[in-house]
Amino acid sequence: MIKSSLYSSSIAFMLACCLSACGEEPLCRRPEVLEKVKQLFDQQQFGSFIHAPNVFKVREESATLYTNRPEGGVSKCSVLMTTDLIEMLRLSGQQSAEDIEKIRQEAPKKGFSLTKDDLVTYLVQPLSSGKHYVTVFP
Repeated sequence: MIKSSLYSSSIAFMLACCLSACGEEPLCRRPEVLEKVKQLFDQQQFGSFIHAPNVFKVREESATLYTNRPEGGVSKCSVLMTTDLIEMLRLSGQQSAEDIEKIRQEAPKKGFSLTKDDLVTYLVQPLSSGKHYVTVFP
């Protein structure tokens, strides 16, 4: 019984090491990958010419590996992206600063959230140059 338990726990450890590259930062959570995911998500929302640096925030701790295809090293990942609705209002320019402040104060009292979370799914493929090719699904 103990042998079986040791065997299964060592297999679990080896599998965990393969998925996380044993001590290396997981591919889905690498800063350069998450920065590219944020940039691509931003472009999906606003297009290529409008940059909104404070509207979207990547919740790095939520980055998760779904699957890992050994051929080509492609990893399918997901992460939560938080949208700051107050910053979105500021960016639109259709609300005055006083209106935005009033919304900021009144929304929580009425049970409205000032943020919104989106689950973003993306693929990461390591390139021979050491960089990563990132694709975000619509």
